[in-house]
Amino acid sequence: MKLSCLRPLAALLLTLGLAACGGKASYEVGGTITGLNNEGLILANGSDTLPVPAGKTAFTFAKRIDYGTDYNITVNKQPAHMTCGISGGSGSAGHYINISASVTCSQNKYTVGGTISGLTVDGLVLINGSTPTTVAKDATTFTMVGPVAYGDTFGVSVSVQPKGLLCVVQPGTGGGTMGEANVTTVKVVCNPA
Repeated sequence: MKLSCLRPLAALLLTLGLAACGGKASYEVGGTITGLNNEGLILANGSDTLPVPAGKTAFTFAKRIDYGTDYNITVNKQPAHMTCGISGGSGSAGHYINISASVTCSQNKYTVGGTISGLTVDGLVLINGSTPTTVAKDATTFTMVGPVAYGDTFGVSVSVQPKGLLCVVQPGTGGGTMGEANVTTVKVVCNPA
């Protein structure tokens, strides 16, 4: 018999064993966490809430639930500058021996872009870190390929000049530290070479 078939059977036997002794099966509601680097995460299971500190890799709600009770683990509040999602967070107690959800968090990411003037030919390639972005002729705006995580630095520069033009990123507009919104203030100006 497959292991996946044995889990519900084992849960049923455990429940029947407890019932025979006059007890009622109860279950911890918890799971694992990956990527939680910032403070502020609050999980919920119905009205039961659980603040989770940065760096934690596991969680367990204080309130246990009885056999047959539905559970639904949700994100009550996202951590600062991050987004967390939950898999395996809902069901009915007793279907498996353990209730174990998986919470995965990642830093919020935003795009970097801006305006461009004087680009009358193809061939301009901008770069941020090691990620290039080709900008088509006559474009007036651009968005760099690849978003940047909150708190990371970015620096847009010209990697390849278009033929016959000299394009420059205007001082003070091409770099910085990513905040909580898309950057749209990078300015690139192209003039005849």
